[in-house]
Amino acid sequence: MAKDIKEYEEELQNCRREIYELSLLIRSQEMINSTIQLDTVLDYLMELAKKITDSEAASALLIEGDRLYFASASGTKTSEIKRVYLDKNEGVAGWVLKHGEAVLIEDVSGDKRFSSKADMISGFITKSIIAVPLDVDEKIIGVVEAVNKKNGKVFNDNDIRLLNSLATSAAMAINKAQHYKDLNELFLSTIKAIANAIEAKDPYTRGHSERIRDYSLVMAKELGLNEEQIKNLEISALLHDVGKIGVSESVLRKHGSLTPEENAEMMKHPVIGAEILSSIKQLSAAIPGIKYHQERFDGKGYPEGLKAEEIPLAARIIAVADTFDAMTSNRPYRDAMSDEDTLKELEHYSDQQFDAKCVRALVIGYNKRLIKSQRNSGNGGGNHGK
Repeated sequence: MAKDIKEYEEELQNCRREIYELSLLIRSQEMINSTIQLDTVLDYLMELAKKITDSEAASALLIEGDRLYFASASGTKTSEIKRVYLDKNEGVAGWVLKHGEAVLIEDVSGDKRFSSKADMISGFITKSIIAVPLDVDEKIIGVVEAVNKKNGKVFNDNDIRLLNSLATSAAMAINKAQHYKDLNELFLSTIKAIANAIEAKDPYTRGHSERIRDYSLVMAKELGLNEEQIKNLEISALLHDVGKIGVSESVLRKHGSLTPEENAEMMKHPVIGAEILSSIKQLSAAIPGIKYHQERFDGKGYPEGLKAEEIPLAARIIAVADTFDAMTSNRPYRDAMSDEDTLKELEHYSDQQFDAKCVRALVIGYNKRLIKSQRNSGNGGGNHGK
């Protein structure tokens, strides 16, 4: 009877373990479906790999040229491990890449396939290891490893099976991220093509939209915007002048001052741009930055006379970037201002025409040499550079 109870307890323990393992695998799928941020997903999956194999550390190594790098690592030496690079044929990971199969090594000290490079750099001591290939579209692109089974235990075939399941999830995450990257690059290429087509109407502002994008992204990082905000800001900056497609070329190309009627026509371009893009669902979050980039912090701008925080942050950023580019670019009726004088002007009009926070972000970015103006580049144009 005592034996039956013991067997029952062991079966119950195994059942609980299987439920726990299954719950971790389900959580890995939930994480993959919730985000396309590859670094976040891989870090999360390696934490699960550590738990599910009951190991001290787990890592994902990916191929980069002729090297392997630690794309993700969990454990006490994570930051040190991520600085390690291995030759593509080096170590246990290199062996797995070459042979395309999983491996279990109970004692690495007696195995020639093991490389101690990561241990030497991180101070971690590897005793045992399991490693499985990482397949994406039937191509091995890396390796997932778990190191040192806890409590003096040894890895087994079940650990390899579980690590393989996590590797499958990691492969799905990489595949999803790559598809998103490809689609995003195609999308941005289309956006750039549209911006370039608009600028073709005014040859004097060629490259203006991409410079505004570059300046705006530097400011965004200084302001601590998140990834989604930065993505939308990039689109807004590239397309901030798309409404100029509705402005006559005679006005866009005019070298002298605009008449009141011509100025009124020019002032319509933010609203025209917003209207043009309003039917495109994917651009909805970028439209406020386009529509309101000519508003002023003191409420004296257009099209709606918004004031201070009423103006979307993206629009406030673009307004500063737009002005910096206009003032540091040559025009037929004036030479470009120096970068230093332009920054002083922007600071002078902080909290009047411009948001002071955005101006400070531009100045910081400039001082870090992250921003390069077009001063003395030979560009020229009408008085519509903004």
